[in-house]
Amino acid sequence: MRRASLPVLLVLGLASCGRPEAPPPGPAPSTVATPRAGPASAAAAPAPIGDLSRFAVGRTDKGPQDHGFTEVYERFLFTRRSGPIRILEIGIDQGGSLKMWADYFPRAEIYGIDIEDRRSMETDRVRTFVADQSKRDQLGAFLAKYPGPYDLILDDGGHSMEQQQVSLGFLFPQVAPGGIYVVEDVHTSLKAFFPYRGFGADADLGNTTLRMLERFLETGKIESRYMSADEAAFVAKEVEVSNLFHRPGPPPSLTCLLRRKATP
Repeated sequence: MRRASLPVLLVLGLASCGRPEAPPPGPAPSTVATPRAGPASAAAAPAPIGDLSRFAVGRTDKGPQDHGFTEVYERFLFTRRSGPIRILEIGIDQGGSLKMWADYFPRAEIYGIDIEDRRSMETDRVRTFVADQSKRDQLGAFLAKYPGPYDLILDDGGHSMEQQQVSLGFLFPQVAPGGIYVVEDVHTSLKAFFPYRGFGADADLGNTTLRMLERFLETGKIESRYMSADEAAFVAKEVEVSNLFHRPGPPPSLTCLLRRKATP
């Protein structure tokens, strides 16, 4: 276990190589880059660190007022902010997260999957699709219309063990080399969140997403009753390194970032 430099987040390394990935070098999330006076220097100044959290407030529970995930994500994503990026997010709800990504990445193509019809939230850069994330045929229908690869895939859907693991196994091949797959709300694997919430965890926790990640660290293999053997082998082979971030509760908040190898 290694403590991260982030102010309220504990980082646990989970990787086939046996070590966690440090966030890219850069200012801490609480730091704001302030340009010097003068139009020339202002034009060349970097965008402020902390914008992702600012764009999240009042829109999504990813922000600092709730889970605090944006503080983590920005450390890994701020270097790509001005460039083109393709984002797929599972779970649209009221569309706040899609708006956050659109504001943060001005050149992004953003796609959202939800079990409900969210076409009213589409814009020139945002597309939506109706699908159940636990159904491979429905995820396949999405990919037939909007094929990968994607630079960033986030699962903020139903948070059940089956949904998280089916989506990871089926969609991880769609992550671009060097891209990131995020499993949000891994804390639904904890006893505090079931059985009354219905996330499908067994009493001994043996089928949980968190336990799957722990076994990955221990053995270098993905073991999941919800993935095919080929899916599990592909994820284990292609995940270069991953981080599990924990913010103490109550309730606790956990999110996992898995980076795909940059080269085969």
